[in-house]
Amino acid sequence: MNAKRILIVDDVNFNIEFETKLIKNLMVGYKINVHIDEAGSVEEAMKMIDENDAYDAMIVDMNLPDGSGVDIAKKARAKSEETRLAALTIYPNEYEAERPYFDLFLKKPIMMDAFNQNFIRLLQL
Repeated sequence: MNAKRILIVDDVNFNIEFETKLIKNLMVGYKINVHIDEAGSVEEAMKMIDENDAYDAMIVDMNLPDGSGVDIAKKARAKSEETRLAALTIYPNEYEAERPYFDLFLKKPIMMDAFNQNFIRLLQL
């Protein structure tokens, strides 16, 4: 099986490292290889979407210093309808209007069990 390509977008390095570790550990159980790219800003994420094949899944922080995760989601959707998108936010209710751009919302702070269950849903495993 081909590796799943994941993009994690967050301006907090600890969050990226934590999510990466959770995803890698989870995928071992499913015997799925993963390739994880990381971006710390809207600008970086846009560049990675442009320069790479479509991602299987993306976890996008909604509140980034240089813009909104919604802009990233729109660009990812324009590139591929197949990319599964999760919004990461402390305030999921504030983003109800953007729900059509995302397959699910992950709530901060990240709780391991909830994150794992949601990530499995995101990849439709």
